[in-house]
Amino acid sequence: ARMTRIAVAALCLAALTTADDGWEDTPALTNCWQAMSSGDTDKLIDVFVQGGREMAFSRSADGRGPLYWAYEFKMVDALALLMELESDEEAEDIEGKRPRDFFPEGQAELDEFTADAGAKVQEMMKLLEKREEEFSEYQRATHTYEKDLDEADEEMIEAKAEGIDEIDYADEDEDEVVGGKDEV
Repeated sequence: ARMTRIAVAALCLAALTTADDGWEDTPALTNCWQAMSSGDTDKLIDVFVQGGREMAFSRSADGRGPLYWAYEFKMVDALALLMELESDEEAEDIEGKRPRDFFPEGQAELDEFTADAGAKVQEMMKLLEKREEEFSEYQRATHTYEKDLDEADEEMIEAKAEGIDEIDYADEDEDEVVGGKDEV
């Protein structure tokens, strides 16, 4: 019993000393896991665009992350991205397991899987870069629009402070009196 307690204490201590302080469950990692578990490349690209390329190095509370899930769910597109982004193949989770340990099949299938991913690296990076540029353009357009709105608000506030009425009375000047009646 004493040996068991010592072994459990040693495992807990090892887990605490090897776990990186940045290991935590986040909504972005949850979205990443969902994209990979469902094989949804478009959703995965969106996760990387919104979370940044550093998502490749993110780890959940158990020390696992995108590279682990790429192997676990046999997602070739994900592995291709992660290979190019240089995600750490030698990383260990809280249990000391490496990403490849989660591949559900044998060595021949693993070799084929990694070869397929290697062949898709350029295609996946082009897709990521295209989506990053689209997102960047969207952010610039949104920022410009918000800036224009802010400037319009500032002009209106200044006008009110100066006592200038923003109502357009132009229609009233166009009324004509015909035969004693107002006609518009």
